[in-house]
Amino acid sequence: MTPIAGISPPRPEEPRARFLLELARALGTYGTSANRLEEVVAVCADDLGLRAQTFSTPTSVFVSVESEHGFSTYLARIVPGEVNLCKMMQIDRIFNQVIENTLTPDDGVREIKRVVQLPNSYPSWMIISSFLIVSSCVSYFLGGGPKEMAASGLVGFVVGILVLFTGRNREFSRLMEFLSGFMAALLAGVLAAPMGGFMPAVVAISGMIILLPGLTFTIAMVELATKHVVSGTARLAGAVMVLLVIGFGFVIGQRTAELLVGTVETVAATRMDWYVEPTAILISTICMTILFQANFRHAWVMVFAGFLSFYSARYGSSLLGTEVGTLAAAVAVGSASNLYARTFDRPALTLMLPGLLMLVPGSLGLKSLQLFLDNNTVTGVQSTFTVVIVAVAIVVGLLLANVVIPPRKVL
Repeated sequence: MTPIAGISPPRPEEPRARFLLELARALGTYGTSANRLEEVVAVCADDLGLRAQTFSTPTSVFVSVESEHGFSTYLARIVPGEVNLCKMMQIDRIFNQVIENTLTPDDGVREIKRVVQLPNSYPSWMIISSFLIVSSCVSYFLGGGPKEMAASGLVGFVVGILVLFTGRNREFSRLMEFLSGFMAALLAGVLAAPMGGFMPAVVAISGMIILLPGLTFTIAMVELATKHVVSGTARLAGAVMVLLVIGFGFVIGQRTAELLVGTVETVAATRMDWYVEPTAILISTICMTILFQANFRHAWVMVFAGFLSFYSARYGSSLLGTEVGTLAAAVAVGSASNLYARTFDRPALTLMLPGLLMLVPGSLGLKSLQLFLDNNTVTGVQSTFTVVIVAVAIVVGLLLANVVIPPRKVL
């Protein structure tokens, strides 16, 4: 082919660089933080005999490879998706096989593309049921009783349906957060009257707890703390925008419910037996296996992470205060995740994600926004400051955990 004047001819295909690019794209798709993604690519490039630099954001990744002819830079667009631990484990396996020379870079590219195109591990009805069960359990964690748990389950069921079916239409998918916040608040307000009154805010927040960007907010803070400023800032802005959209829908839903049924008196939750708490932790963490698309043989890891996170945060907070207690819980979860990765040669995220989900301040963020929208500015500022402090405590705890038990795996 004759080169066009003024335009450089295309670079020859470099299988190793192509593998690095596909690896980075796949990791970014499933929510890997910039610090871990860039470290994985650096380790892989070094083992493949390449000198490479990586720059990643939540929606793109650049890989620049040095050769005797200069630098060749590759760009890939990332479409952020949901966390999928099963695919992450398969990508981790492919990454290890390539750097151990049991799989060629060309075959590695094909394997990664095959993994990315695999369907979800669980059918829609199981995912929707998990939304219902987790929402009901979270209602108990937020101080709800039997009525709040029942109503939260119904709200979670509706939100789960919205999440699955709005995702099939591009225009509706952009309204998913708003519609979820609206429907959660509307249903919570409407159900309060026939059920004899309960705490509508607890029901609404529990019903959409899976969508609250607490985990995204925490990952953004980790990226900022590790000097990945561009990615951290972009991810933080995205998390704040999601929270604003959900909060706006939440307030509109509350106002609509008041127009339909009037103002319903808030009734304090009924105290429940002691065994409800460990049962709720057990059931909700098992359902996280489905929501995080992990293999069921790793459900015990989710359960262990849930109990470790919940009780270390509870007893740490009661003994040391909220901030130091959260820090101690994050150290415990991070250390256990690194130990799990070293022992079982699995990604640390398998244990870390469900553990962090118990700690992240997503519900506090929504309560803060609600206070601002209700013109309760002073309390809203105090609540927002608490959210930031809790997030910083989690980040510092995770960084300390890497000192206590250094990670052997980069994922």
